[in-house]
Amino acid sequence: MVEIKEFEGLRIPYPQEFCTKPYDVISDKEAKELRKNPKSAIHIILPEGECEEKYENARKAYENFRKEMIKDTPSIYLYQEKSHEFSQRGFILCASLLDYERGKIKKHEETREEPLMDRVKLIEKLKAQTGLIWTVFKKNKKIKKIMDEMMKEEPLTSFEKYGYEHKLWRIENEIEEIKELFSPLEFYIADGHHRIAASWYYFRKYGGEKAKYAMVFSASDDEIRILPYNRIIRKASSEFFEKIKKDFEVEEMDEIEEPKKHEIQMYWRKKWWKIIPKEIPDDVVSSLDVSILQDKILYPILGIKDIRKDPNIFFVGGKVSRKEYERMVDEEGNEIVFYLHPTSIYEVEAVADAGKNMPPKSTWFDPKLLTGLIIYELV
Repeated sequence: MVEIKEFEGLRIPYPQEFCTKPYDVISDKEAKELRKNPKSAIHIILPEGECEEKYENARKAYENFRKEMIKDTPSIYLYQEKSHEFSQRGFILCASLLDYERGKIKKHEETREEPLMDRVKLIEKLKAQTGLIWTVFKKNKKIKKIMDEMMKEEPLTSFEKYGYEHKLWRIENEIEEIKELFSPLEFYIADGHHRIAASWYYFRKYGGEKAKYAMVFSASDDEIRILPYNRIIRKASSEFFEKIKKDFEVEEMDEIEEPKKHEIQMYWRKKWWKIIPKEIPDDVVSSLDVSILQDKILYPILGIKDIRKDPNIFFVGGKVSRKEYERMVDEEGNEIVFYLHPTSIYEVEAVADAGKNMPPKSTWFDPKLLTGLIIYELV
């Protein structure tokens, strides 16, 4: 149900130095350090400069890198990230933006004007897509089998970065077989809503056969991992603790264990607490743990309406120890940690199937896909 195709990928000869995390999870401190390396993709994806100047700087940097890049014949790629504890894999291919427009590539998140136009301006200057849009499909035995067979071959490239071994295989001979296997599938956007929206915006503005497609990473939904995306509150009123008892059962935790679904854990005043909602809404969005926290505590009790803009809240995603969360409160002067059960990929799919959006900061997919591994030119 989603048209896919091969493409002429561009690759840099030194991917370990060049590739970075996605632009939207690179901190200012990390960006500053990366900019010391002239061979880093940071100069393309997060260029320095004011206003339009930064996009021109990105273009100049890209033109210099482009001279060194290898251009493959039309291919589909298989990409694996592997550590001692987890492995994920998926195909890198082009997916039709017309299918995104038709709702066959399903989204679960709203896009905002400012970050959207930032990515649009970058694509306009580069005339290329640099970052992968992460999509998933419902598990398929035949696709798993073809992946298994391809991974028996020697990879095109293999290197370590960010605690993972990254391997890339280039596929030329099995393209039609892969297209046939993917033909009945729908895609769900896991991560990269602004990237795909920017690609669609560019296509609708400028047209072009290549621009009709977005470069995506597509993985089976049972081979990916979502980690907790937790909330830190800087300040809270003294009476908030009593107020949450209206809608939640509250108890101090004797033993520390990971939260179950519909169980929110809270670190406050040097203790861990378990807060369990007395009622669970029926709606596919309202029943999410992140929604329950937002609708019953963050907004009505703490006055945090827009979690993306309110200075009283910040977010920590991924693998972070309990000790680190405790330190954020005990030593850094923050007030509360809300520690959540991770949103599942099946909840993501259910929300997308219903045509609805999740609250911001609902999912932290891990490990992140490398940016700069493959580049897709639009001209």
